[in-house]
Amino acid sequence: MPKKINRVPGVEKRGDKWRARAFFDGKETTRTFSSQDEAIRWKREQERALERGEWIDPRLSSITFKEWSESWLKAKTNIVPQTRRGYVSRLRCQLLPEFGERKLTSITNNDISQWIARSIDAGIGLVVIRRAHSVLRQIFGAAVLDGRLNRNPAVGVPLPRVSKREKRALSASELFLLARSCEGYEVLVKFAGTTGLRWGELAALQCKDISILNRTIYVGKSLSTGLRGEQIVSSTKTDESRVVPFPKELLPDLQDLIEKRGPESQLFTMPGGGSLEYNNFMTRIFRPAVKESELKDITFHSLRHTAASLLISQGTPITTVSGILGHASTQMTLDVYGHLYEDDAMTYMDRLGEKLFAGTDKERTNVTSVAEKVSG
Repeated sequence: MPKKINRVPGVEKRGDKWRARAFFDGKETTRTFSSQDEAIRWKREQERALERGEWIDPRLSSITFKEWSESWLKAKTNIVPQTRRGYVSRLRCQLLPEFGERKLTSITNNDISQWIARSIDAGIGLVVIRRAHSVLRQIFGAAVLDGRLNRNPAVGVPLPRVSKREKRALSASELFLLARSCEGYEVLVKFAGTTGLRWGELAALQCKDISILNRTIYVGKSLSTGLRGEQIVSSTKTDESRVVPFPKELLPDLQDLIEKRGPESQLFTMPGGGSLEYNNFMTRIFRPAVKESELKDITFHSLRHTAASLLISQGTPITTVSGILGHASTQMTLDVYGHLYEDDAMTYMDRLGEKLFAGTDKERTNVTSVAEKVSG
């Protein structure tokens, strides 16, 4: 006798294959299998996923990682060119060679963990790996929001730990030494080392942004170079404008620069004129000056750290430092520069003690004696 076929609604034989049908939101989804059992199993898996709220339309999830990453990047309209270049670089160098042709739904948490392990074995820098993973996590996160995945496989992946290096800041004497070595740009270096403006914010400054009367700078935009070398003006990193004071000692030099140019002109320009261009400036001016000054581990961003360090050394409150630097929150400032406040803890505790426990000379003598015995 021929084998009896178990009839299951939505599963039917077509030639030597079995077709399973499932309906979601009024739309039919079908898959073909070589056996009836496989077709039934798939249909029931789809129905259970729908009950749990985890069902993903196969037509959406069939896209490859490369196709989805291109769509994701095209939709990132709120990022500056420098950030976009970073995304493109990490996709091209780390992510697409590994995941590009894979179906989006086929990439698992373990696949990503294995990729990280192989990258470490290949000698790729830990910071590079972490940054590439950050992009990967964003791409999968967007896929979840778009209904292409029910969970982000990049979440929960163990990442290599990177030892944090203390931000290199210049002392006052080193700042002036570097400024003198940057021939023709002494004012720019002093200005950056005391106001903490980011490179793009400095490059975007126009003469009209400087208030000589109030001794302040209006920081409301950033200038960067696009993928094709074009100059692009955008908002600041935090999308917020701020007003930053500058030392009165820089007034004469800044006033001289402003008087030579019109209000719409850039405050700082390249030697031959035109907007500041980072790579050009670093190659022709800054790096040779760093070498001449015999300074180690100094980048242009070190001037921002220098401003923060010098302000904190003067007892500037963290809220004020955060506002000057244009951080999104004081917590961000504390995360980066909080260690610089630790050295002042004993000073403030001594002031508190003097205020609360001021007593007779005998009492003060006894306290000093006890302290000496303990330290001895």
